[in-house]
Amino acid sequence: MLIGAIAAASVSFVVMGLAQMRRTRALARRAHGAGLKFSGDDPFDMPRRYANFSLIALGHSPQAHNVSYGRLAGWLVRTFDFHYEIGHGPRRITRHYSVVVAETDLDLPAVTIWNNRDAEYAPLAIRQSGNHVACWTFIGDERLARTIAHVGWPLAESGFSAETCGSVVMFCICARRSTKRTSRLLDVATAVLRTLSEMPGSDPPETTERPQPALPEGR
Repeated sequence: MLIGAIAAASVSFVVMGLAQMRRTRALARRAHGAGLKFSGDDPFDMPRRYANFSLIALGHSPQAHNVSYGRLAGWLVRTFDFHYEIGHGPRRITRHYSVVVAETDLDLPAVTIWNNRDAEYAPLAIRQSGNHVACWTFIGDERLARTIAHVGWPLAESGFSAETCGSVVMFCICARRSTKRTSRLLDVATAVLRTLSEMPGSDPPETTERPQPALPEGR
């Protein structure tokens, strides 16, 4: 019986390893297709670089991998797979997310907008907030929260959340094996950035490569 359990565990690890290898290859192809560079490791120490964001600070042992980086819509953008742990030993839970971070030159008010599908693992400040827009709870600037919710609606069912910290914006979804969801996150993040750059008082970067995705109808 013990041998059977060990064999089953070994098969499981092999299957997980092959799935991760396929995802890494698919994300690398997607990054190159978007004109981005790619690294299977984390050359930027993402958990430390973006430690001020709620997602990064939620648990312990944060790690990033499958990092794509370059410029989109004129700004430095980094995308990566991210996970952290909650608890220890047999009660340990690992949470996985796909993340896009954009370092802009916009003067953005502070806001955190967290999807209610991920409410159980939301930051404490979000759980204590009574501010809601559609399927999100938020703290901070209401106008910006509603703008992000409007443009991010196509990924509402994927747990799309976002946060601003100074001129930096972080977008995330609960991770799935499908790289299609991760690609959609990058598309939606780019659409949000385009919308923010066009808001009154914003100075968009000089670029001729800005994508023009269609925005969803208002909710």
